[in-house]
Amino acid sequence: MKKTVSMYNVIMKGYIKNKSAKKAIDLFREIKDPDEITITLVFNVCTQLGTEKELNLLKTISPKFCNTFYSNPYVLTSLIDAFMKCGDVTSAKSLFDKSTKKTLLVYGAMMTGLIVNDQEDEAIAIFNEIHLDEFYRENHSEKQMKLLSELKHDRFESNITIYLCLLKALAKLGMLDKAQSFVQQTPTVFLTDYPIRNALIHMWIRSN
Repeated sequence: MKKTVSMYNVIMKGYIKNKSAKKAIDLFREIKDPDEITITLVFNVCTQLGTEKELNLLKTISPKFCNTFYSNPYVLTSLIDAFMKCGDVTSAKSLFDKSTKKTLLVYGAMMTGLIVNDQEDEAIAIFNEIHLDEFYRENHSEKQMKLLSELKHDRFESNITIYLCLLKALAKLGMLDKAQSFVQQTPTVFLTDYPIRNALIHMWIRSN
């Protein structure tokens, strides 16, 4: 029986779930006409592995589907995640800048990737871009924090790492008022996390 794209996608999902990323990539190479789900899956695989080999694969296949990337925020987010995990911040930034539809998911992927790659100041700059794009250049930090709250609920509700990284970035850059506003948006259960409490102590020491 001839395999359909949907069948390939199901098998790829199984490989990914069972930590068989390389098998998923081998299967991807068999697919002649991948759809957006297939593309998203292979980007997720590259994110899992994060080696130079996967980076080369990303650079090979991404130009073939550029129109899809820019119009589909889920595919775009997966590709940005993959580039960042493979350490290619430049390609991720280029893709982000060219994208025509920047959703909160896309902004979140960029912020997380930049923080993971030790570019906290750039992550805060992306945060400010959310403010500029969504609120017509009105300078209201309260609206910024509301939007960040929506972002965390949309993608990072269960991810303590993003909270920790953003707290460190805000404190490191001396944006203490904004950091304290961010803490007020943080779920109470996260505040019991030991690394987050340490980050808060460090932030408050700096403020004094």
